[in-house]
Amino acid sequence: MTSILLANPHVLLYGGAERQIVELSNYLTQKNHKVTIMTTVACEEFKKNLKEARIYETGGNERNLMESINKVAHKFQIYNCHNHPCELMMYYNQKVPTVWQCNEPPGYVLEGNPVNPNERAYVERTCSKVMVITDFDKARFRSLYGFDPVVNYPGIRYDYFAEDVKVRNTLNMKDNFVITQAGYFTWTKQQDKTVEIFAEVKKEIKNAKLVLVGYNAWAKQYPYVAKVHKKIEELGLEDDVFVNDYLSGDENLRNIYKQSSIFLNPCLSQGAYATSFEAICAGVPTIVSNDFVASSLISDNKLGFVSSQTTGEYINKIMYIYENQNKVKDDTLANRGWIKENLTWKKFGEKYEKILEEVINK
Repeated sequence: MTSILLANPHVLLYGGAERQIVELSNYLTQKNHKVTIMTTVACEEFKKNLKEARIYETGGNERNLMESINKVAHKFQIYNCHNHPCELMMYYNQKVPTVWQCNEPPGYVLEGNPVNPNERAYVERTCSKVMVITDFDKARFRSLYGFDPVVNYPGIRYDYFAEDVKVRNTLNMKDNFVITQAGYFTWTKQQDKTVEIFAEVKKEIKNAKLVLVGYNAWAKQYPYVAKVHKKIEELGLEDDVFVNDYLSGDENLRNIYKQSSIFLNPCLSQGAYATSFEAICAGVPTIVSNDFVASSLISDNKLGFVSSQTTGEYINKIMYIYENQNKVKDDTLANRGWIKENLTWKKFGEKYEKILEEVINK
């Protein structure tokens, strides 16, 4: 039995990265490993989905979390940190082997700044292994930190999202051409760009509607969220754009996918891994940006469409799908089986377990 201390800065919602922690913890505890999760705060949906792992909420800020981690770290065989800045929280004199799950670089890097040299040196010195979720992230990590991480694709619950269930018409979208984007409302997800794209599409497709679903969707105290709502108003789209805050419960999200004609993901090189693949599992023709971290998996396996960041190319691809709806739908259904075979939580857990054991026995 391996004792594992897993840390994440906070769990405010049950999104893709948070499900990754739950699925990994559940796999490892099922294999008789002892997993303890430490975070500042965890939402109820996250805690409800954990099976055997123990969870401690430290409260306060990241400094409280760091102090709590270092009080107990010596009791564990390995430290598994998820998301920045947890990779920096272990005092080096503890000498606890560290595996960092780097789902994305620090926020300041995404904003265009280089990695702090001290942080880079610390990570190289203290992290026995780093895990990333795609080959795109592997190349990016190497350029930022100077050494190679291990690629491990997170799972997608194919059977759940592919299930042929009756659609509840919750959005009153019947007989409309529905474009959907789902994800945290933040500048890297580019909801404002989606609104601009939709405004042009609406000129050609009169029954087009746009659904935006994401955490903080109505938190207009944040400048970016306010910017998205202002753009909707300026373009006169209030009657055609439906903004929904974070949807709790998988059934609600699956039902949104099932009501969609297109799933659009124009994100920059950050996150949004799970929703695009979930939509494809649900049979929804999907367009992602070439900056999407898993765009090569989409294109190489003919799962959907990859677009440059030009508005015109997005519009052309949307119009192609609109004009060839039956064919594109059939192609999506025919090719989505690749996800069932290759993106599984079992494979993710097996590879993770092997890496943890290698690090401990090194």
